[in-house]
Amino acid sequence: MDVQKWIEEAQEALEERDYRRAQRVAERIIGARHSYGFELLARVFQEQDNLPRAIAVLQEGVAKAPRAWPLWMLLGELRSDHGEYDQALLAYDTALALPGVDADEVHLNAAIVHDRAGRPEDALMRLHEVRGSNPELAIQAARVRAQILLDTERPDAAAAAARAGLALVTEGIPESDIAPLYAALAKALWLKGEVEPALHYAWEAVEHHAEETALWLIREIEGEYSDSAKYFRILVHGRWYLEEAEGEHVDGFWRKYDVVADDEEEAMRLIARIEREDVRDTLRSDELEIVDPDASDQPKGVYWCSGYAFYEEREE
Repeated sequence: MDVQKWIEEAQEALEERDYRRAQRVAERIIGARHSYGFELLARVFQEQDNLPRAIAVLQEGVAKAPRAWPLWMLLGELRSDHGEYDQALLAYDTALALPGVDADEVHLNAAIVHDRAGRPEDALMRLHEVRGSNPELAIQAARVRAQILLDTERPDAAAAAARAGLALVTEGIPESDIAPLYAALAKALWLKGEVEPALHYAWEAVEHHAEETALWLIREIEGEYSDSAKYFRILVHGRWYLEEAEGEHVDGFWRKYDVVADDEEEAMRLIARIEREDVRDTLRSDELEIVDPDASDQPKGVYWCSGYAFYEEREE
């Protein structure tokens, strides 16, 4: 019996979305009395949007392995996603009392639960408990704090929280964690009437990641409308000049965009502003759909973009 091999097989099946195989192997791991099997089985049902069944699996898991803090953490996450906020907090606080758990992660997740439940002050109190030993968690806590302060109309405090988070950024922090801090700072400055700095930081956010708030703010500040505007959905192709992307050599990419513009040419110009400078001249439209032929009441600009789908050209 090699439980580690079963775990690797279940993880691989989950990545491949082979849920039947993943479930079968996870049940085998549970049968071998390994608590990780409950986590894997819960993930199977979570991936299939069956939260009640995933929660039931974890309840069984914590009953049989009450000191397995990862099960309590996942139970808190799924209960929160299911709207069971008080039960989620109970799960997180149970994990907090167990050896080996990361207290900062617990407090951050508990703050998110309070925020979802409409209790911003309780959320801010939990964020004060994040001590910052893990820079990535501290940055995420700053992002959540800044967003709560924006939502509760405290732009000065929100700007300070965003700047504090940005001061923690070091090499290796994911771009997707940095962009929301710049976006929060941009929005806070905009609410304070500091329009030019707000636009500057909105573009800083986009340079790291095409963050929704930053894209919205750019459209709002630029405020360009047209009676001829249409809402386009475009599949864009481009060349990639870096030697590596996501750990592999790539030659090009596809990416989907939603954009409001007068015509395809203008849409591609607006899209080019979002992309890296060294790929802009290579961009072309592969597929185009007019989602709404009359978008005259919407400001021009990019509304959404997907992640990159990279490819490598293979020699014959």
